[in-house]
Amino acid sequence: MTASLAAPKALLAPVAALLVGVALLMLGNGLFLTLVPLRADIEGFGAAWIGAIGAAYSVGFVLGCYLVPPLVARVGHIRVYAAVAALAAIVPLLHELAPDPVAWIVFRAMIGLCIAGLYMVIESWLNGAATRQNRGTVFSAYVAIHLAAVTAGQYLLLLEAPGSSKLFSLAAILFALAVIPVCLTRSPSPPLPVKARPDLRKLWRNSQVSVVGCLTNGMANGAVWSLAAVYAKDLGLSVTGIAVFISVAIVGGAVVQYPLGRLSDRLPDRRWLIAAVCAVAAVAGAVLLSASGLPVMVVYAANFLFGAAAFSIYGFAVAHANDHADPEDFVEISAGLLVIFGVGAVAGPLVASALMELFDPGFLFLFTGILHGSVALWTLRRTKQRRAIAPENREDYVPMARTSPNIFAFDPRAEEAEADRDG
Repeated sequence: MTASLAAPKALLAPVAALLVGVALLMLGNGLFLTLVPLRADIEGFGAAWIGAIGAAYSVGFVLGCYLVPPLVARVGHIRVYAAVAALAAIVPLLHELAPDPVAWIVFRAMIGLCIAGLYMVIESWLNGAATRQNRGTVFSAYVAIHLAAVTAGQYLLLLEAPGSSKLFSLAAILFALAVIPVCLTRSPSPPLPVKARPDLRKLWRNSQVSVVGCLTNGMANGAVWSLAAVYAKDLGLSVTGIAVFISVAIVGGAVVQYPLGRLSDRLPDRRWLIAAVCAVAAVAGAVLLSASGLPVMVVYAANFLFGAAAFSIYGFAVAHANDHADPEDFVEISAGLLVIFGVGAVAGPLVASALMELFDPGFLFLFTGILHGSVALWTLRRTKQRRAIAPENREDYVPMARTSPNIFAFDPRAEEAEADRDG
């Protein structure tokens, strides 16, 4: 028993400083993601402006996937990480100094670029530090820490009223603290981050279901991340209730990834599961659309179910695309789908916020329900048009986080593909 516990610790010891940096970074980002729309609502910006602010985050994130790798090649990982983390620490304070919706759009684009850059540097560092013996353990620990820290960040909202400047300061402190363990690590210099180069024609030929699934899932999840706090506040939930509402969705998405992923590996056609989780997300969205007057535990349960379905679609879509890809294309295909997800996450908050502004905050989930229902029907149609890959010829599903394109180079399957190609 003692030896079995010691083994994972020994495998993680070389990258412990990097994982601590990840935890601090995600604590700050988890807090900040929910704090910004809450505070924007308090400032009276309106749903349309809040949606635009949420969309700006995804614009910055996609730009970061392209701009950071050349910068790292020019000045190195530590300098880029320190500079980007310093900028990330400044941005929350700027929100407090300039409570204006146009300024906040710029600030959210800046933080999106920063988070993409920090993800890419950390993931390339972990990729370089991991070995064949510990890669699976390190990758799993990274994904688990990422999800746990984002969830925990929701409860930092309880430390102070959202209208206070202290929560912005706390986010800035956490971003700044994330610099220390990473810059002091003794891990060797990592490979350069992956630069996303999506080939849309190749992606479409590879899997139409994956492209449509990632685009629409980006639209739905981008809208929810940007506007769920506003929706929950309109339901009359307290700050504690809002934190619980958002965290149960994250937990739902986390706990089903592995069991549903294993199920998808065994089904005759992985697309059946994609259609099923889209249908579940649509049903949960219908409950949340009409949630006014429902018991709060029913609202939490519906959002848990929504998160379990909606937050797992992306992983299944990527897995399905890789079933049809050559092993050497694994990173390129996966990185391209992440960028498509990001493009969707730009559009989604803009459309959903317009619906919320014109009609009712519950229309957030009418929007997601239409998207998920449409994808469920589209996916079932595609099962009739294209033969499924036999289960024994598929890539195994691996739970993952939507961070940067570099996470796919860090995935143990990428190393296996490289070994197969060299062999």
